Amino acid sequence: MNNLSRRGFLKVAGVAGGGLVLGFGLSGCGEKAPWPNLEAGVFQPNAFLQVRADGTVVLTVAKAEMGQGVTTGFATLVAEELGMDPLALQLAFAEPHPDYGDPENQIMITGGSSSLKGAWTPLREAAATVRTMLLTAAASSWKVSATDCVVAGGKIRLRDGSKEGGFGEFAAAAAALPVPQSVSLTPAAQWTLIGKHGARVDAAAKVDGSATFGIDVKLPGMLTAVLLRCPHQGGSLKSFDGARASAAPGVRSVFACAGGVAVIADRYWSARSAAALVDVQWEKGPLAGLDSAAIAREQTRHLDEEKGKVVREDGNASTVAPARQVKAEYSVPYLAHATMEPLNAVASVTAEGAEIWTGNQAPDVLQGLVARALGLPGSKVRVHTTLLGGGFGRRCMLDFAVEAALVAKAAGAPVKLVWSREDDMQHDFYRPSALARLSADIAADGSLQGVEGRIVAPSIYSLMAKEIGPSMLPNWMPAGVMAGAAALVRSSDSTIHEGISALPYDLPYVRMESLEYDPGVRSGVWRSVGHSQNAFFAEAFVDEIAHAVGEDPLAFRLKRLPATSRHAKALQAVAEAAGWGKPSAGRVQGIAVHESFGTVVAEVVEVSSNAGKSRIERVVCAVDCGTVVNPDVVRMQVESAVVFALSAALHGQITIREGAVEQSNFDTYPVLRMNECPPIEVVLIASDAAPSGIGEPPTPPLAPALANALFAATGERQRSLPLSLG
Repeated sequence: MNNLSRRGFLKVAGVAGGGLVLGFGLSGCGEKAPWPNLEAGVFQPNAFLQVRADGTVVLTVAKAEMGQGVTTGFATLVAEELGMDPLALQLAFAEPHPDYGDPENQIMITGGSSSLKGAWTPLREAAATVRTMLLTAAASSWKVSATDCVVAGGKIRLRDGSKEGGFGEFAAAAAALPVPQSVSLTPAAQWTLIGKHGARVDAAAKVDGSATFGIDVKLPGMLTAVLLRCPHQGGSLKSFDGARASAAPGVRSVFACAGGVAVIADRYWSARSAAALVDVQWEKGPLAGLDSAAIAREQTRHLDEEKGKVVREDGNASTVAPARQVKAEYSVPYLAHATMEPLNAVASVTAEGAEIWTGNQAPDVLQGLVARALGLPGSKVRVHTTLLGGGFGRRCMLDFAVEAALVAKAAGAPVKLVWSREDDMQHDFYRPSALARLSADIAADGSLQGVEGRIVAPSIYSLMAKEIGPSMLPNWMPAGVMAGAAALVRSSDSTIHEGISALPYDLPYVRMESLEYDPGVRSGVWRSVGHSQNAFFAEAFVDEIAHAVGEDPLAFRLKRLPATSRHAKALQAVAEAAGWGKPSAGRVQGIAVHESFGTVVAEVVEVSSNAGKSRIERVVCAVDCGTVVNPDVVRMQVESAVVFALSAALHGQITIREGAVEQSNFDTYPVLRMNECPPIEVVLIASDAAPSGIGEPPTPPLAPALANALFAATGERQRSLPLSLG
């Protein structure tokens, strides 16, 4: 099997599940289900846009808004075609339906920095369809040609200005028209919003407190639950005594549920306080003896003894023995997501079905998993997506919401299940630990003969197949069949080597091997997935090679890249903005460039040193993400990604002891503090290409750029994250 992409993973999972990928959470193979947002008397020619009789335009957003600005981007695309203010749109989050699936992978997942890329054409076409039909209806009413009518200022007008009317005036007539098979999009030369609009459509609600996150949802008669979970990976509940907890003030019930012990109370703190009174015994399970040192030893053994899968071999290996070799091992630890809003979900389960309210990154997956857990058809499960207080991939895994459904069913009342920070930290799906062994051969004349590498890490797709794959299956089919999908993807998982197997440099010979080793620790997608560690491996080692052959790190890279390549342009842009090679007195610089999710980002980190202690003074980023729809949002995302990456590079580390996570809160898993955050400068490279990803790509280059800067400052290579400033 070839290297498996995200889309390929879904195809394999579908085949292993009997070819039943008909849309997550939607069972059967009859006629397509109606759009879940249909309303009588509303003009709606497609799944995304409605025009009401009062002129309100409703945009249904099929992606999660977790702070990345997707609602602003989508509103900008639609408003451009409708000639209106993006802030005037009314937004609603989509419930599960096949028409809301991502164009690349057909499900409603928000991830892979694909939101704006996937919406770029479909959303503009949806809006252009609405515009065309409204103009046709207005022209018919005014008895003029449609070409005499335009949209401007949220209204329809005659070009000569003699007549105008609101969208609502023509909505009913437009609804009676046939939907055109093709429409014309506004040409770039006429854009007034794309590339210019900066006001976030969610800003006001987040400032005045009216925005609804999962933690804000309230239902009549709702109770609050906390769940005690086994602290040991793969462990289980042995026994418990809930008598003291049951007698605590405000507690309604204590019972075994969802593999743990649920404590139900009137308020969160009543439930959380009572949970500490439960006497619970756990079976430690198969990982009872596992610790971080054992994982590291087994990773090393794999590189020493196991045969890997060759994922890239280009060029011809030299027949001349190298005069010298550069060899290095790089490692990264497990990382938590540590989202600002702890995991939570509200569930109501009745004889009629189930409803879930939660911030999530995959509502159709959630629908399917809840349906399976409760033994209901997918049509009996409604999923209401709220705003997310951070996701970074964690809310693609829906264990927390399935727990809420199971607890609500057992409690016989609507329940809000709330995870504490400790729950979140110790029961995450972590960015994997990984180890890379790299070597470069250098000839007697100083030329580079070739680069080889071996990377060992667990298969994220294998775990995801088992965790979210059952949502593809009808309830009568056992979830265990997804073990076949897990086995198929394990050795071909591209996340193990993505970002290093695609080294962009012109090298005489490149050979990369991928090795899969899963110690059993729950792993999942984390902002930029495999690129997060593999960019560190690749770009830090490239820097080592540059120094070994006596070349400037920037010059070394540019010499081996086509001058017109996106990588070269990004490097040149960041070098100019950062003043590469000419830092202020007492400072040194490190550089890195990396492509992920269709976007190329180059970064320079500038550090100073004093009395053996380094300080990050400045980070400069150059970004080529295609057409920039909202410049301010892109800058925000770059700054966010840099801060996120700095937290991981300087502090992030999840360690295992006795099969359990040792960290529990921000005292043992610190994140970047304000006094540690340097100025961040962003350069947006002009492009007329379609938009590519932006939420994740600025994260990977940070760690290698910082490591390279620290080497320049101290003369010592740090090859393991987190890095030390001394």
